[in-house]
Amino acid sequence: MPTTTTRRGFLGLVGASVLVAGCAEKKATSKGTAVAADKLKNLVPTRVPFEIPGLTPDLPGGEFVAPGFLTRPASMVQAVTTKPLTSGKEVTAMTPLWGTVPPGLGDNSYYDAVNERLGGTVRFNISDGNTYGQKVSTLLASGDVPEMIQIPGWEITTIARFTEAANKLFADLSPYLAGDKAKEFPLLANYDTAAWQYGVFGGVLQGIPWQNEPFPFATFVRQDILEKLGLEQPKSGDDLVALGTAITDAKKKRWAFGGGMEQELQRAFGAPREWRKKSDGTLEHKYETAEFAAAVEFMAKLFEAGHVHPDVVANKDADNKGIFGSGQIVIYRDGLGAWHENLGRFLPDNPDFDMQAVAPYPAKPGGRAIMWRNEPAGMFTFIRKGLGDARTRELLALANWCSGPFGTQEYELVNNGVEGKHYDVEDGKVKQTALGRKEIAPTYMFLAGRPPANSMSQYDGLVQAQHDWQTKAAALLENDPFVGIRVETPAKMAGLATPTEDKMNEVFRGKRPLSEWSKIVKEWQEQGGNEAREFYMKVARENGRL
Repeated sequence: MPTTTTRRGFLGLVGASVLVAGCAEKKATSKGTAVAADKLKNLVPTRVPFEIPGLTPDLPGGEFVAPGFLTRPASMVQAVTTKPLTSGKEVTAMTPLWGTVPPGLGDNSYYDAVNERLGGTVRFNISDGNTYGQKVSTLLASGDVPEMIQIPGWEITTIARFTEAANKLFADLSPYLAGDKAKEFPLLANYDTAAWQYGVFGGVLQGIPWQNEPFPFATFVRQDILEKLGLEQPKSGDDLVALGTAITDAKKKRWAFGGGMEQELQRAFGAPREWRKKSDGTLEHKYETAEFAAAVEFMAKLFEAGHVHPDVVANKDADNKGIFGSGQIVIYRDGLGAWHENLGRFLPDNPDFDMQAVAPYPAKPGGRAIMWRNEPAGMFTFIRKGLGDARTRELLALANWCSGPFGTQEYELVNNGVEGKHYDVEDGKVKQTALGRKEIAPTYMFLAGRPPANSMSQYDGLVQAQHDWQTKAAALLENDPFVGIRVETPAKMAGLATPTEDKMNEVFRGKRPLSEWSKIVKEWQEQGGNEAREFYMKVARENGRL
């Protein structure tokens, strides 16, 4: 899956006085407002960790490192003993998918098994994740939303008046989850408080959060292809130039790079994730920095050299995973979840498939590397407004069941299906069957979230490799001036994200000259960026960050 920082900004919230009161006042939403996260405690669940007896990680976790489990537990705890769906009414849900859509109801034994355990039927409307934002925007405008819908945060930040739409269309969850009320749904109460705080929109708790890893993405390589070509992983941006030349061979249908590398280069050059404090006590936005401009120039040269796959050149939203799996690209950027997803997708047909994450690297050899810090939550499940108390509780019970963490029967069924049918266990590791590969796709897991665990031990070496990568990345996390403050991007700034980056992508592809980047930044400033800076500076001062 992609990650929350693939596009601009933080998500929706209104001013402190409104938040403390829990009032869904909407008149200020388009201006952009903020509040320190600790003032949201009256709206969100009180965290109660869900303990699984005897479950101890092999690799200890830390503040920014997920605990690692090198083996699968011999037995799983049943976290929810009653079936959550009791009304007999079918649940309608819309979720994204970055991959092949599985067979539907009536032709999918995985759906049959999960729905039997739930006590009812969930009917999914699965949509292409690469174009999901367009469908969400159309749906919000129509007002005809399903009972449950998963919306990624990076899509939310491009919808200028999302908070107003959310307040109009989606249920207030605080009456069911605020404070100790969440004890009725103990797996939802297991989420980190910071993740829940990001589910507040316009002073209303509306989003069931997908709790994020601390890191938004990584550069991934086909290690098997690099080794075959006698090449090493990049240790700097400069290495990418040499790799582009060494890897790309259009006659063999092999290109060095896929999509998303612009963000890795922005990070490598040292541009901030969003805003950065200057020595004079003011803020500058990522777009305005010399580091970002250098990254734009670098990317334009990679495109000009012909080292980017033609599908990506033709379509910035092209499916990178498919061409990475086929070996048509060797290097691309993705969220960390793609690591195990791609292994599960491509290893069965190619036992040599070896995907590895590159340690965060600087632009120049010997330079200082940084890692952007992710938001506490990256995707959100919303429940339609006006369903009534009983149905809303039933859907929350469904989300609670789908939140089963690693070590529970619920987690095992959602992720792997039925043992002996969708997977077998060999030497203590899950081995997916052909039926499992055909029928199982991320669906039920998108109806909720769960605290992260590094647990995909069925892929040899993956748990250790992820733990090692996270340990290195944790030491490089940048100091974001707005950590711990829940901010809603001003409407003008949110509305500028897509057109500004569309222009940037045109620069990459030679449709605009590189010299236009400064003009593009000036347009961004004049059309809302400068106004946003004043807002963010006010927020930073009020919270002692400037």
